[in-house]
Amino acid sequence: MSIIQVINAGVEFAGNYVLKGINCTLEHNSRIGLIGSNGSGKTTLIKLMLGIIPPSEGKVWQAKKFRIAYLPQNPVLEKDILMGDYIQNSRPDLLCLRQKVNELSSLLQSNHTETIENELKIVLDKFQASGGDEFANSMKYVITSLGFSENDYEKPLCSFSGGEQTRLCLASILLMPYDLLILDEPTNHLDIAMISWLEKYLNSSKAPFLLVSHDRTFLDNTVATVLHLENTQLSITKGNYSSFAQAKAIELKTQERQFARQQKFINATEDFISKNIAGQKTNMAKSRLKMLSKMEIIQKPQQEKKLNLNIQTAGRSGNDVYTLKDVTFGIPEGPLLAKKVNLQVHYRDRVCIIGPNGCGKTTLLKILLAEREIFSGSLKIGASLEIGYYDQHQIFLDDDLTVMDTLWQIVPSETKGYVLSYLARFGFRGLEVDKKVRVLSGGEKSRLMLCVLIHQNPNLLIMDEPTNHLDIGMSDSLLAALQSYQGTVIFVSHDRYFIRQLATKYWVFHNALENETIYSTISEMETNLEAALNLAFTIPEVPKVKTAMRERKKKINPWYLEQIHQQIEIEQAKMAENHSQIEKMNSELALPSTYSNAMRAKELHQKIDLLISQIENSKKHIAELEAQYLELSYDS
Repeated sequence: MSIIQVINAGVEFAGNYVLKGINCTLEHNSRIGLIGSNGSGKTTLIKLMLGIIPPSEGKVWQAKKFRIAYLPQNPVLEKDILMGDYIQNSRPDLLCLRQKVNELSSLLQSNHTETIENELKIVLDKFQASGGDEFANSMKYVITSLGFSENDYEKPLCSFSGGEQTRLCLASILLMPYDLLILDEPTNHLDIAMISWLEKYLNSSKAPFLLVSHDRTFLDNTVATVLHLENTQLSITKGNYSSFAQAKAIELKTQERQFARQQKFINATEDFISKNIAGQKTNMAKSRLKMLSKMEIIQKPQQEKKLNLNIQTAGRSGNDVYTLKDVTFGIPEGPLLAKKVNLQVHYRDRVCIIGPNGCGKTTLLKILLAEREIFSGSLKIGASLEIGYYDQHQIFLDDDLTVMDTLWQIVPSETKGYVLSYLARFGFRGLEVDKKVRVLSGGEKSRLMLCVLIHQNPNLLIMDEPTNHLDIGMSDSLLAALQSYQGTVIFVSHDRYFIRQLATKYWVFHNALENETIYSTISEMETNLEAALNLAFTIPEVPKVKTAMRERKKKINPWYLEQIHQQIEIEQAKMAENHSQIEKMNSELALPSTYSNAMRAKELHQKIDLLISQIENSKKHIAELEAQYLELSYDS
């Protein structure tokens, strides 16, 4: 049963298509990952599905009486409301029932009648049936898993950071009653334990969901279908992200072979035409010319362009970059974060700092940058360090400068052409270079920060969540640059793929005391990410919740469903065989011996037309069988 159907839809802004010819369906059992480069139209597609924006062409159908919970990328919350009230507001039905219970209870005390008593019993039964008694525990479980405590209930939302507010919005949405969940980049402000918990939560959920994410490990662990947006078009691949990546590589190779084969055939045909158009075989030449005019030309496959960042160093640092001996540090006039820390960083180390949100990772980075003092112990900083710092909040970017001026002030001796061409490599073109920094999105600021950082030519890179807001292509470009970088890297990240590919050493915050608010140990580990994660995190289990079953219309014999499934497989096998036959015939058409045999060429063309017709019939039959299978599966 379909929840949302997008049928040949397009979205046009100012004469330019953002989406075109989009066809996709969200079913009752969908577990979908939506991917694509920044600016490809992912959020636009979600808004199209939700009916927030209308299609410029085509149509969008949405099932009635389906409740959709949606986490936008940058949620806007009421700042003055208390956190506890905000979370409780995720269940307005329970609040309303609770209010009725209180009103009837008060009325019963002043006027005890059987009518009021019976009405109170009905409301209480409804409250319990709606999960009212369990909601407090569910609320505590979800907010604790996302890094909050019951002590935060009385705090106004304005006292939380932007990332914390996004997590609170996620908590509220997960506690809502919904039939479809849509999350736009939910992992940006989660640590690794929270991401792993969210994976378990989604995998235990019976409701369908659609996720937008650039975290390929998260996608691998959660989704069963990948929607890929590229050049206004949408492709659909069954499986997780790794399946998509493999299929994409195979598809690209297949397209390259088909393109090369067709070009070879076209060249041979054009050569025959040019030689015979005015000769004895003029009719054959004209026939082939007509054939070429009707041929559907395969476009040359475009390899995905990857940015070559090439981070240069101004000069080599010393071998000993940092030495920490018996260091104790924390927040000034605040909690102690770590003590008796003994660590070393050597030239060309790639150190990843791992630990829960709030454990002190960013504070440790500030200490290495000499922006925070240690409480005790010694910190020795190596010689000849040129430090480049990537801050996850981009606070070092001047909001009042334009994109062009931000880079130009780093390289004032360069020409305007150089600045514009370099910014173009990072996706800033045309009027975008005149944008003020303050109006840039998170992804745009991240790209600009990288652009600035590269021009500083550091020999030590300290990076706090560098992949936040970067799409997979840009993240891969950054990873390749850091792998070949001739300096030292110290970084914090929650992207497990990025960590595995880059880190050679881990600094792991973990708790050695009973008091869970004090992290007193940082252990150093070599190349074992799983051991580091196990030491740093305790991932809460998702409790098993009994969910109300949908009312079933009738029992369908599983044998009948299997028969439909077998028919689908038979039709798919027919299609594959027909495609194979067409490929063989096209190869025969490309042979010189076929050119001189007009009857054989005509026969081949007729057979190809017939096979194409059979393929189209198979496609229609498969679509009908799949719709029948899904409907019967749902009803049963």
